[in-house]
Amino acid sequence: MPENEVILIIYTTRYRLGGAQFPVVARTLADEKHEGGFDGEIIQRAVESKVDVLRAIAEIRESGRKIKEFHFVGHSGMYGPMYGTTAFPEQFSPYEWETMDIPFSVDASAYFHCCRSARWFAPFFARTFGIRAHGFFWYTTFSRSKERYVSAGESTDGKLYTIGCMGRKSHGYLASIRKRAGLMPAEKMKVFEPKKITGEDTYNEVAELYDAVFTDIRVRKDEWDWLDRHLPESREIRVLDIGCGNGALLNALSDRIGSGVGVDESGAILERARERNAEKNNLEFTKISGPVLPFENHSFDVVISLMSFRYLDWDPLLAEIKRVTKPGGKFLVVDMVTVPVKTSEYPRLFKDKMRTMSAQRKNAKYNRNLQRLVSHPDWKKMLEYNPIRSEHEMKWYLESRFPGQKMEILNLAWNSRIVAFDSGPVENGVEAKLTYP
Repeated sequence: MPENEVILIIYTTRYRLGGAQFPVVARTLADEKHEGGFDGEIIQRAVESKVDVLRAIAEIRESGRKIKEFHFVGHSGMYGPMYGTTAFPEQFSPYEWETMDIPFSVDASAYFHCCRSARWFAPFFARTFGIRAHGFFWYTTFSRSKERYVSAGESTDGKLYTIGCMGRKSHGYLASIRKRAGLMPAEKMKVFEPKKITGEDTYNEVAELYDAVFTDIRVRKDEWDWLDRHLPESREIRVLDIGCGNGALLNALSDRIGSGVGVDESGAILERARERNAEKNNLEFTKISGPVLPFENHSFDVVISLMSFRYLDWDPLLAEIKRVTKPGGKFLVVDMVTVPVKTSEYPRLFKDKMRTMSAQRKNAKYNRNLQRLVSHPDWKKMLEYNPIRSEHEMKWYLESRFPGQKMEILNLAWNSRIVAFDSGPVENGVEAKLTYP
């Protein structure tokens, strides 16, 4: 074993429940690595912010050492590990990970002992850093055994593991009974090798299908009505549409705003936007790459993200949004998030379902084209690389960055919902002091 190779185990203690047990899981991991023959240094570090993670990595890099194994123990969202607290959550964006300099050894590997890390984050990490990465597909839980679920309660004594395991949240009450009876095996960590992608992570492959669906964005009545209510009354405002797609939103807004700019990372979809709006002299469309907006400070009265915020690099892009928005201007978000409907929400669900079905009958062409889009293999492949966020992720993030503003629910479905958020004056937003430098 090279003398300069280390194992780095980082964990959180404050983000959510179980904070006192994550250090025990880290210690158990370290002990088993030593027992398994690793005679190098094993660094165990509590990290409560993104800056803490960067410092731990920088110390290793600056000392000339290499990371043989990288472990994270804690909570995660769909896009990876979470830091901070639920009152002010932090999460490295894809862009931030991609710009990091992590000193991995030649045969390094990474392990993410956290919920759903195999669904998006572990494969992303593998292809970003060119190393083997491991994660769990199911939600995780504390266990006395790493082979099957054995309840540990709230204990911090002895050995403790974080395991992936089927349970009530993922498989209902029968799974919960099996789990509590000690009959539920632990999930084996899924392994991901580095793999390059060649465009299937963008809208390029589905541009034509997407364009056919959204010929008139006003068919999404709940979303359109909410935006209409939250836009300033002035017809001279300048609007930025982030993730503009085929330009349907700005097309519909063109007669009630002074000017509009749409930005997107997909060149193919932007061509559709330019064709659709060729006669709209007050609209323009620009390709961007990464969370950088190529505009002067205070350029826009309103910034909108319609059905795209879930895919974006939140912290770095929000800093850019606040920079390009005029004082008194606002940021409007309308998006879809995932969460199972609660029993208490059934009356609202029934009402929304009836309204949605009525709208589908009135817009049969739209509904046919939508079904064609969401059932297409290229769309499903794109979603593998760009998963939808959970409701609590978006809610905690937006409400923490703009205190006093609340996320609204526009429409319920069985396992998803449409939500909306009005930032109010952007200058009232909280500066994220512990984000990526």
